[in-house]
Amino acid sequence: MQLWRRLLVLFSLAMLMALADKAHAGKFEFRVTGVKRSDVLNIRERVDDQATISQKKILGQIPANSGGVYGSGATLRVGSSRWYEIRYKNVRGWVNGRYLQPVSSDLGSELESNLFCGGTEPFWALKVERNTAELTRPDKPPVRYTVAIREPFQGRKDALALRLVSETGPAISALVQHKEWCSDGMSDLEYAFEVRVIGLANGDVPLHGCCSLLR
Repeated sequence: MQLWRRLLVLFSLAMLMALADKAHAGKFEFRVTGVKRSDVLNIRERVDDQATISQKKILGQIPANSGGVYGSGATLRVGSSRWYEIRYKNVRGWVNGRYLQPVSSDLGSELESNLFCGGTEPFWALKVERNTAELTRPDKPPVRYTVAIREPFQGRKDALALRLVSETGPAISALVQHKEWCSDGMSDLEYAFEVRVIGLANGDVPLHGCCSLLR
């Protein structure tokens, strides 16, 4: 009888963990669809021309109907297809979006991920990893920050407010929001997240750009 109780407890815990994972799953976690059971979905190193895609290096393969495919939010239109930058296990690369089905139609825990944001005019980049961030611009030294506040907008999963504090300058704020699609202004890539950075030193104008998820 005691063994059955233990098994019941273990089963209950497994179910709770599965429900928690499902609750955090979002529209940039995918399952492979439309691929024959005996076939695989190739992960390409890069894609830029419809005519040469089949010649691009294959970094890995995803079995049919597999889950656990995580998108960064970066995409590229090639011909009539949209290709997604993804991670599957330890492999990162590009796959054809026609074979990806989002686990959810809503955002889940995506904005809890590390972020890489950037833009042009002037060129700039903001990398947010856990509790630290770094802002780089070609005409200024890099500035490191501590993430003092990281909170979603009230009642929303698609927008995030960041307050970044530096020991060498003023604190800045970054407002990240889900958007389909954001252009970085310097490539053919399109991103699922838009960002505005305000409060820069010396009266510098706010920065506007796009973000991808570092997953």
